[in-house]
Amino acid sequence: MNDMLALTKKGDSAALALYVDSLVLPHWQDWFRSRFGDENCGAQQMAANDCLGSRLAFAYAAIASKLPTTAAATMKDLLDEKLMSFEAVNYSAPCAAPVRIIPIRKLVADLSTTPILSPVLSGLVQHNEPIYVLWAYSDRQETTIAFFVYSEGAFRYIGMPHPASQEEFASKTAPPTPAELTDDELNARPVLANQALAQRTAVLHVLIGTDGTVRDVPYVRGPEAFKDAAIQKVKEKRFQPMSLGGHPVQVSTCVNLTAPK
Repeated sequence: MNDMLALTKKGDSAALALYVDSLVLPHWQDWFRSRFGDENCGAQQMAANDCLGSRLAFAYAAIASKLPTTAAATMKDLLDEKLMSFEAVNYSAPCAAPVRIIPIRKLVADLSTTPILSPVLSGLVQHNEPIYVLWAYSDRQETTIAFFVYSEGAFRYIGMPHPASQEEFASKTAPPTPAELTDDELNARPVLANQALAQRTAVLHVLIGTDGTVRDVPYVRGPEAFKDAAIQKVKEKRFQPMSLGGHPVQVSTCVNLTAPK
């Protein structure tokens, strides 16, 4: 990213094109089919997961064709917004989040929660496939570019995988492409770039029972000296019970806890 920003600043479009072209996932048909399966492609009425690999590959073709142009435009947006520091986060890991920055979020006392990437969202987590989100930030704001995978010796951009509908796939009409990397203006948000606070922030993976009580609190990262106190504090917390379709459900979430100075 730093090399691409430097080339964008210099206006060296020829050299930049070599980097940008490498973001395209090579052999994407085989890649999507191997990860998501390719069953029942000839079905008259496809279920949601039928022929998923081929439908995802078909949709990705539209992203791949535009990626060199849109990625170059994104480099200019990052420069304009001065978002020139980066952190890559593997979102298949527990409680995935950047380490060097703390995104602004609503705090309840000194406790905050952040969601975990759902396996349903990417599908790749089910196969333990690393999937990366790139955080770009300054001392005032941050944005994210998702998603990347590591394939054939380089990081490749896959966006948010959206399968083509059965009608689009049958008619070979490309679906509209998502705009994660193509917005004219990046969706920049405030950021708390406080290194001292980041170093005092503990992250815990919390399993909340159907009655709102904490069942398990694995420690993910943070200051080791604060580990036991953080776990104990979360165990004493009672959360609002959650339900799905009128039935109580367990909830898996992440908790950020800040140690006192």
